[in-house]
Amino acid sequence: MPSVEHELVDRGVEFQQSFVTTSLCCPSRASLYSGQYAHHHGVRSNFPPLGGAGVFDPTSTLPVWLSAVGYRTALFGKYMNANYVLAPKVPPGWDVWQTFVEDGGDHSRVYFDYTLNENGHLVSYGTKPSDYSTDVLARRTLDFIQSNADRPFFVVYAPFAPHIPSVPAPRHVGHFKDLPPHRPPNWAEADVSKKPDWVKSMKAITHPEGLAATDQLRIHMLESLLAVDEAVKAFVEKLESLGLGDDTVVIFTSDNGFHWREHWWIFKQVAYEEAIRVPLVLRYPELFPVASARDEMVLNIDLAPTLAELGGARVPGNVDGVSLLGLLEGRMRKWRQDFLEENFTGLISRPSTAIRTKRWKFIKTHEDHGVTEELYDLASDPYELHNLALDTSHAATVALLKARMAELGPSADLGRETRERYRQGMEHPPTGRYRPAGPDD
Repeated sequence: MPSVEHELVDRGVEFQQSFVTTSLCCPSRASLYSGQYAHHHGVRSNFPPLGGAGVFDPTSTLPVWLSAVGYRTALFGKYMNANYVLAPKVPPGWDVWQTFVEDGGDHSRVYFDYTLNENGHLVSYGTKPSDYSTDVLARRTLDFIQSNADRPFFVVYAPFAPHIPSVPAPRHVGHFKDLPPHRPPNWAEADVSKKPDWVKSMKAITHPEGLAATDQLRIHMLESLLAVDEAVKAFVEKLESLGLGDDTVVIFTSDNGFHWREHWWIFKQVAYEEAIRVPLVLRYPELFPVASARDEMVLNIDLAPTLAELGGARVPGNVDGVSLLGLLEGRMRKWRQDFLEENFTGLISRPSTAIRTKRWKFIKTHEDHGVTEELYDLASDPYELHNLALDTSHAATVALLKARMAELGPSADLGRETRERYRQGMEHPPTGRYRPAGPDD
């Protein structure tokens, strides 16, 4: 994605240790908008009764906070799974709402032949190249930027790409057909004797044809991202042409990672690195004019309080995440040394809870049999091949991580704990609104 590299990474802050707290679409998106762990916002799956758009409380979210201080807000693309339960409703806080009306779990109609909820009206699109949803949403986003250039605005561009079925734009089909296959050390790993039963099951049921199909899926996924890359370039060029390039924050990220047969898996919804790591780049030349890379652990729950602080909006007391501005401006003497990762459902993979530090990861799989505990030394084993949990020499480490997991888990008032710890670690308090409100704001 050369435009993401050139326009964002080369001109912004890249967070090289960026993670989601639940590696599944709907819970992760709820965390993005609320700044909360899933055990606090309550969205634990993609579909009812534990998840979906209808389970999420939209009354205290980033767009609501920003709208209250004069921002014009818009969302183009994917909101949350099971969005059909909202149609034709529009959640509070959004001035412009053009989102996919997903038909249950069927994602076959999201690139072509799809329906958008356009501010409460359902509009269907066809199969012409001009109907390709990634491009349609990009054009709408550009129009929104253009029409709101004279006031503070917050816009989310959320195309489906590269989500399965991963349909590239017609102009990009075949672009990566000769790409070498993906073969990291944990790809279809040979020894799964110390892995949970679901990993063993995946190895048992996966045939060579399945591995080949995953290689082809990867190519389609990457090809589908080329249109997203073009959109990023168009957004930056639009901002520059309007004189807003330095004064606008641009953030690039994702709601979860994905497996291409690492540990035999082809999905997310697990605690391995491929599922929980996501890209995160923040471009804001006015405040951070020099490109940099950071290695602190940052989370999806940090983005809502970060953007709220930038916009001068009030952050409620139940938010678990912490604004990244204190970290970037050097106001924090301390930053998080660990975080909780939660997955509540799974058909093949099992529900799990994990604690990750910079060096260690401990995973507790909620199963009654087989291997239910995993410990990885990420410093020496970044591909998570060697489970040390059954090694008695690491019993003390396991005990410490279990205790920390209990502290961060659903029974803890995590938001209060994190905020108090970071408040004590600040060199000086937050400076408040970065764009002072004018008479027309």
